[in-house]
Amino acid sequence: MNTEMEIKKAANILANAKRTVASCGAGISAESGIATFRDPGGVWEKLNPAEVGTAGGLLNTLTNNPHKLMPFFIELLETFQNAEPNPAHLALGELERMGILQTVVTQNIDNLHIEAGNTDVIEVHGNGFRIRCISCGGSERLQRKQIIKDTLKKVREIKEFTLETIASLLPPCRNCLAPTRPDVVMFGEMVKDIPQAFDAARKCDVLLAIGTSGTVYPAAHLPFHAKESGAKIIVVNPNENAFSAVSDIYIPMKAGAAMDEIIKAIRRLMH
Repeated sequence: MNTEMEIKKAANILANAKRTVASCGAGISAESGIATFRDPGGVWEKLNPAEVGTAGGLLNTLTNNPHKLMPFFIELLETFQNAEPNPAHLALGELERMGILQTVVTQNIDNLHIEAGNTDVIEVHGNGFRIRCISCGGSERLQRKQIIKDTLKKVREIKEFTLETIASLLPPCRNCLAPTRPDVVMFGEMVKDIPQAFDAARKCDVLLAIGTSGTVYPAAHLPFHAKESGAKIIVVNPNENAFSAVSDIYIPMKAGAAMDEIIKAIRRLMH
């Protein structure tokens, strides 16, 4: 496979696209220093998903053994605090400004696509920096770095970790003052906005699958739905092409390097 030629082909397809959708997995955020959940060294090697991956399991752990969770929670906050949009995120923002990319569908909860400039972002697993009221259901998006700074300060001031003190780390609902929770999807909960994601896939003429292993459903179905509607499928993944059955272009590179090269190639075509 000639990777340089594949990049040129991908750039040509994107430059002539009428409607492009990007479907992004954990691999794109890994380049910002955010550990994946399933890969070696990931989150689920440090924590048992049966204990903390469901709302009930997390509540039970927080009630009976909060000290087990707090060191990991602090480490996670610090990781998110230091993360910045990487070249792949920035390239997707640039593709939108070029009028090529319309929608990003992401499995990530880190807010980095929005910070990189994408405006139509479908977050099928939610957003860790949006809170949802457990009473009225209202939601509010928080400023990522500020809420982490405030939360870490509160955590370090807590003398005894209990369910009550941990619950106090999140601001109350602006509407009804009830407690809130991070607006993320846990095991056993319904993914968010998946009809909108599939609608976007069916209407696009190009789908970019970036940094996704193709093992997390229903998001893994998106390239297949797009292909059934006649779209070209471009896959960027350094490890494997999970969508070999439907892909037109496969670029075996890390997301940041690949997308940076694609953007440069598109600019050459447009000038």
